Amino acid sequence: MDGGSEVLSAAWLSLWVSAAAVALAAIPAIALAAAAGLAPPRVRATVAVAARVGMAFPTVLIGLLVYGLVSRRGPLGSWGLIFTPQAIVIGDVLLAFPMIVALVEASIASLDRRFRETAAALRLSRTRTAWLALLACREAVTLALLAAFARCVTELGIALMVGGNIEGKTRTLTTAIALETSKGDFDRAVSLGWVLVGLALALNLAVALLRRRVVRT
Repeated sequence: MDGGSEVLSAAWLSLWVSAAAVALAAIPAIALAAAAGLAPPRVRATVAVAARVGMAFPTVLIGLLVYGLVSRRGPLGSWGLIFTPQAIVIGDVLLAFPMIVALVEASIASLDRRFRETAAALRLSRTRTAWLALLACREAVTLALLAAFARCVTELGIALMVGGNIEGKTRTLTTAIALETSKGDFDRAVSLGWVLVGLALALNLAVALLRRRVVRT
């Protein structure tokens, strides 16, 4: 595989793995965040703390956990997931989930108390109230998804531990940079780094613009 094709392959894998992980994490994470954001203060605080703890987990520990699950001796070993893109997706789901929960829950919890009072006065169901809360915070929800996607695209530990950095199969931009650096090919590592920086900047710019819009509204 020539240099250009390798870069494109790594970039494409980084993007689709991250997108798949965020898509899989989004529905359960948003549902939990909506339920927690409308729950009593003690429940809300418990979920918020748990989500923040999950966000603080090093990616190498998440990679180790997933490795234990999908390795040949693990409970999912018979599925043959080790050193596949699917294994990276599993790890990235665990990475994205708490971030989405924390950001969405904080947005819903910050809604004006009159929203809850109106929902109670109208005797809306919990499901209906949660749906309306998510609609009111839809830009913040989008912000959470973009932030989680950016986190997944730029992570290294999970992709390296459970992906194996196999050329043309599980090599992402971050693992390609690590490989070229270990080989002493710093020029190539820097070139790959600029591609990753470009992706990260684009994502962070989108997040910043959306956050600014959320603050204004």
